[in-house]
Amino acid sequence: MTAPLLLAMAEVELRAADRARIDAFRAAHDPQHPLVPAHVTFVFPHLPIDEAAERAHIAAIAGRTPPIDFTLRDAAAVLDPLHPGTTHLYLLPAEGEPAMRALHAVLYGGPLAAALRRDLPFQPHLTIGAFSGIDAARQAAESWNTDGLAIAGRIGALSVCRFAGKTLERLERCPLRASPAA
Repeated sequence: MTAPLLLAMAEVELRAADRARIDAFRAAHDPQHPLVPAHVTFVFPHLPIDEAAERAHIAAIAGRTPPIDFTLRDAAAVLDPLHPGTTHLYLLPAEGEPAMRALHAVLYGGPLAAALRRDLPFQPHLTIGAFSGIDAARQAAESWNTDGLAIAGRIGALSVCRFAGKTLERLERCPLRASPAA
């Protein structure tokens, strides 16, 4: 049995119509759909070095980070560097991307510094599909983009989770609390 991995993600807050559209597409194309709702991953799954310290660090960062408003404006087919032959369909933020990058960077300080994958640059995204061929993923991206993609949402909390094979356990929810002027 593989040791459980720790991660931090943000379930995205979306308008009902946008959530329904994304959920319907994910149900058909994303094998993680039954496991986890639409989300942005900020701390990628890793073997915890000191789980208590990592969890405290994530909660502290969340407590001094304002909620992040964003707009997804581009769909892109992205080859998975860890799983050759798999292409993911990402929805990418235009507005809100700098704040997402900043949150990712600060989370990987302190006790999480050793868990940062420097070989995989961070690209904030919402994964909505996984395809065995790049052509199908590109066609899906084109379909999303021809509609004038503009999905507004908010990140209001981080969830610290434990991933073990095919199960995801939410250990705690850490609201983003600071006011933008703080």
